[in-house]
Amino acid sequence: MDDAALLSTLRARDVRLWIEDSNLKCSAPVGALDAELKQALASRKQAIMAILRQAEARSVERTSIVPIKPDGSRPPIFAVSGHGGDIFCMLPLARHLHAEQPMVGIQPPGLDGSEPLSTVQDLARYEVQQIRKYRPEGPYLIAGHCAGGSLAFEVAQQLTAMGQKVAMLALIGSAYPTMFNPTSLLLVRLSSYLKVLTPSAFKRRLQLRLERQKGAELVGASNLAARSRVESATVAAVHNYTPRVYDGHVDLFITADWWHRAHLWKPLARSISEHDLERFELNDLLIGEHVGVLAGALQERLNQIGA
Repeated sequence: MDDAALLSTLRARDVRLWIEDSNLKCSAPVGALDAELKQALASRKQAIMAILRQAEARSVERTSIVPIKPDGSRPPIFAVSGHGGDIFCMLPLARHLHAEQPMVGIQPPGLDGSEPLSTVQDLARYEVQQIRKYRPEGPYLIAGHCAGGSLAFEVAQQLTAMGQKVAMLALIGSAYPTMFNPTSLLLVRLSSYLKVLTPSAFKRRLQLRLERQKGAELVGASNLAARSRVESATVAAVHNYTPRVYDGHVDLFITADWWHRAHLWKPLARSISEHDLERFELNDLLIGEHVGVLAGALQERLNQIGA
């Protein structure tokens, strides 16, 4: 009996195996493990543990790619996560795009309790690896909102440096890195606290919570403490990020948020298209009643580039 056959037999007998503190652990119903299986398990302990570790690594790797809207014949939009690793707020936007337009999200390391990455360059390197495992060759469609705009910008830089084509780099209400300083963040939070007292803002927050719950079912619930560490590390990384000039085209989706400061991105791209959404704030466009406005502008750009 080889390793695969042994594992298959154990599964059939409802025997559960796992690794704990570098030791192989086993849970089995009474009588499920006879003397022959016990001997086989003992003699192949290291090989079984290696298989379990490989399976665990593949499982963790899969959770980095989140199928926001996986179906469709067109090239997917890769939605880069925001500062909290959250990509679930892109669900309403994905649903408003063309029926054949897929969207997938990339979550950063750390949401499983592991150590989060501390620089935009490292975060982008990780997400580029995930993107190219999912789709080895371009052209690529990249989108980022809020703090995710800086990360999307660096992802596009690294893909281009690899000789890959980035057909679209969409920065949606993406504040320039210098805006992620403690004073500006405090003002943003205070402003958010005041707005949440209004019925429309409360409705948006409730909708976002529901979207996150739906999305979390796809990948498993994230630990709140781990998410907080990811958020702190990402905000610090973006604040310390100095973007280089990008030899490509950037689509700036400009919102009404006072902290957006979209004009600061303009000197950093070979060419730029500005999409004026300045009647609406970012939350209204992502999870509010005006998501169709953002979807329409994004879809028009996708149609222009033939994506």
